[in-house]
Amino acid sequence: MVPDQKIISGTFNLVGEDTTRKDLAVRRETKYLLPHADIGKLRSLLKGNTKRIIHNKPVSTVRSIYFDNTLLSDCQANLDGISHRKKVRLRWYDSLMPEEVLFFEIKWRNNRVTGKHRLELQSQQNLRNLSYSQIYDGLIDILPPQHIADLLKRSDPVVIVEYHREHFISADGLLRVTLDYNLKFYDQTGKQSISTSFPFLMHDFLVMEVKGPEETLQEVKQLLHPFAPRMGPCSKYVHGCCQLGLVSPRIYH
Repeated sequence: MVPDQKIISGTFNLVGEDTTRKDLAVRRETKYLLPHADIGKLRSLLKGNTKRIIHNKPVSTVRSIYFDNTLLSDCQANLDGISHRKKVRLRWYDSLMPEEVLFFEIKWRNNRVTGKHRLELQSQQNLRNLSYSQIYDGLIDILPPQHIADLLKRSDPVVIVEYHREHFISADGLLRVTLDYNLKFYDQTGKQSISTSFPFLMHDFLVMEVKGPEETLQEVKQLLHPFAPRMGPCSKYVHGCCQLGLVSPRIYH
């Protein structure tokens, strides 16, 4: 985290932005959508070609609140294939509701290149007792000026996306691979506070993501050998909007 950046407000403390992971700044992200895939076989393949990473638990549970505007402009930009776009989310791990540590993230894409600003926050209050308006105002109070504009354009909580994630890294450390499965989506439109009622489940849906420098596409193929899945777009946020009926399903990018 960036040192000497700690800022305190009534809702959050800003610990700082993660600058230790250079791969977050600019990288190529390749996604493989694998419905009905055998997670055991994929795990065995990756264990043979990579090293498994454990963060807190062997299988992480990831939950993110995605913010957008009333027109769902970020979702529509993805569906329309706009090459320059962003997504804004509040993310936490391994608990149904946010606890003390969580992350504010701005993910951007410029054609095939992606990057992410990741800011660690400490919650000063139990977020399950706060309204979305209070959470939003708390974020505005704490974010650095260069990131506030991105949140101001996205004032509405839309979807909570939840999934299980396993992490792997190549021997040279250049490529990171994640397996995401057991997806759930929670509709947040019109909600006054965080709601984890009535999830939409997709248990037979698996996404594999490979992240690394732009020039490592050939290394990706070698890492996955002999498995040769088809690359394809898969924004979990967009997929959640489609499954929940917030937008009309169609081919997206």
